[in-house]
Amino acid sequence: MHRTATTCLTLAFAAITAVPIFAAPASAAAPTAAAAAVAKPPNVRACFDGQCKITITKAVRFRISSRYGFTRLSIARVGSGMVKVRGTGPGVSSTVVLGSGGRGTINNLSVRVSVTQKSATVRLAPR
Repeated sequence: MHRTATTCLTLAFAAITAVPIFAAPASAAAPTAAAAAVAKPPNVRACFDGQCKITITKAVRFRISSRYGFTRLSIARVGSGMVKVRGTGPGVSSTVVLGSGGRGTINNLSVRVSVTQKSATVRLAPR
């Protein structure tokens, strides 16, 4: 009987004290959440209609409406402060390379570029 009571008390004490020992401090979770937000890929689906603003840190490729004369668009940083936007489709390829603050067009798609040291922002709009 004494052994059963001691075991029950030990288990109860362990259950009470185990929660604080294994709980992570709230400040430890914050940097992980911030890092996940930075690493989140851009929403390229919003660009299908040819009207969007997208910020990239690495090259992206996505489908775009065929009304612009191509079906895929790729955006990549090239060199220092330059962005290459390339439209491709069956039997067609069109490319524009722009520096920060540059404006250009690919078929009927207007492109504006802003480049920072870590990312590039591209604004697409129908022409």
